[in-house]
Amino acid sequence: MRMFVLPCLAVCVALAHCGGAVEDKNAEGDGKTVEKRGLHLGDYHHYQPHHEHIKTVTIEKKIPVPYTVTKHVPYTVEKKIPYEVKVDVPQPYIVEKKVPVHVKEYVKVPVHVPKPYEVIKKIPYEVKVPVDKPYEVKVPVPQPYEVIKKIPYEVKVPVPQPYEVIKKVPHEVKVEVPVPKPYEVIKKVPYEVKYEVEKPYDVEVPKPYDVEVEKPYTVVVEKKVPYEVKVPVDKPYKVEVEKPYPVHVKVPVPQPYTVEKKVPYTVEKPVPYEVKVPIEKPIPVYTEVKVPIHKEIPVPEKYHVEVPIFKHHHEDHHEHHDYHSHGHGHY
Repeated sequence: MRMFVLPCLAVCVALAHCGGAVEDKNAEGDGKTVEKRGLHLGDYHHYQPHHEHIKTVTIEKKIPVPYTVTKHVPYTVEKKIPYEVKVDVPQPYIVEKKVPVHVKEYVKVPVHVPKPYEVIKKIPYEVKVPVDKPYEVKVPVPQPYEVIKKIPYEVKVPVPQPYEVIKKVPHEVKVEVPVPKPYEVIKKVPYEVKYEVEKPYDVEVPKPYDVEVEKPYTVVVEKKVPYEVKVPVDKPYKVEVEKPYPVHVKVPVPQPYTVEKKVPYTVEKPVPYEVKVPIEKPIPVYTEVKVPIHKEIPVPEKYHVEVPIFKHHHEDHHEHHDYHSHGHGHY
């Protein structure tokens, strides 16, 4: 509080001391404000005729006002990064597809049947319609009458020569299947596994013990014996039976009609049966008997055949010369 009062007193003394100088300046018409030590001095006007001086003191005081301050705070942000996941897919791949199947299910529904049950039977009967015989029927025929006759004729179709025939020939197409290298092959190899087993150990076996067996006991069995039960019945009583009553058949034309009635009749059916014929003398029966017959079959026989031997050319020349020297070559 003291720090605030002391400066105010000092300001008041300074204003009283400098009042003449300020009044002279106001008379000149400058109209300026003097600021000293953060104080604003207002203008002095002569509002009254008594020449009174009014002093205006404006004090600016800084008051802290709250305001928002944005502060950058780092925080972790999770970001999803896609990566390839290799899944073993069996080949061929089994695809299960659900196919709807219509299944008929029979449900027994009780149906009310009236008794007595009415049966409507259709009986054919002849209906005679009066028709004039013979009667004339007029058919309109245009004159002259047009007759359409189909005449076959040759139609020439241009065919390119040579004629191109497209034939589908199957051929092998090799498709490269990407296989990882080196290819991993999992092979199950059996191997012997040795387990450490302790030496034979004693096993406690319970000794045989006594078992109580119940002796047979008597069982009561009920046996059903049929016997006659006499029920008092009154004498025969009358039962009312409805007499045959007329049934009206709906016939459009009341005329006599034919009624088919099934009449049983006998039908002769041939049945085969054995007939024994007496034979006086025994009949000879001829049978075929196979008799062996000797037949000569020619057998090929091997024999030796001499083959001619041909000599060389110079030997033949000498023999020919000797033949002519002896005179065999002349007649």
